Amino acid sequence: MAEATVAAGGAWRGIDELDRLVGAYCWVEHRIFELTGAWASAHCDGAAAETESAAGLEAERRVWCAAVSGHHGTLAGCWAERLPVRAGVDRAALVTAPDGPLAGALDALGAEPDLGAGVAALVQTLLPRLEATYLAHLRAATAVSEAPVMEVLAGAQRLLAGEIRGGRPLVEGFGTQPEPGARLGELFEQAFEQSSIFPAVRPS
Repeated sequence: MAEATVAAGGAWRGIDELDRLVGAYCWVEHRIFELTGAWASAHCDGAAAETESAAGLEAERRVWCAAVSGHHGTLAGCWAERLPVRAGVDRAALVTAPDGPLAGALDALGAEPDLGAGVAALVQTLLPRLEATYLAHLRAATAVSEAPVMEVLAGAQRLLAGEIRGGRPLVEGFGTQPEPGARLGELFEQAFEQSSIFPAVRPS
């Protein structure tokens, strides 16, 4: 891999920065894998299934979460395979949360007791922001220096777009957006804005 690559805005992304970025991607994908896997396997409580329609929607969300968990577990593995293999580089140490509030936002998402609110935050904010980050990186990358990374970025961006489309009916089925979901969404908006390691996403 070349020593540096052009990042968004014309700045040069050094190889160490790219390594940290791939490690952060791996960490984020693994956390999504863990969270959605836990939601998929959790037992439905009585309050969430007061009616037959509510129970059906709850079951649909858990099936969706199971699929999403599998997708992001695979993506975490793909990013792990793109970690550098160089003398003096601790690959495992690179798989860590980026500086900033993203780790706390994901912890808050994992602690959310309302599955509908959690899915809403995932579909409306977390997945779209992650997809936009991947797309911004893909647009700024060069095949000469980042071809293996670009391959994962392109596949991940398409996968996230499909997950967002598939998840929207599960959020709309909730009725009005739950306040906890809105609160979590704000946390993720702030988290991505304040995680400077991620490529900048231009306003649409």
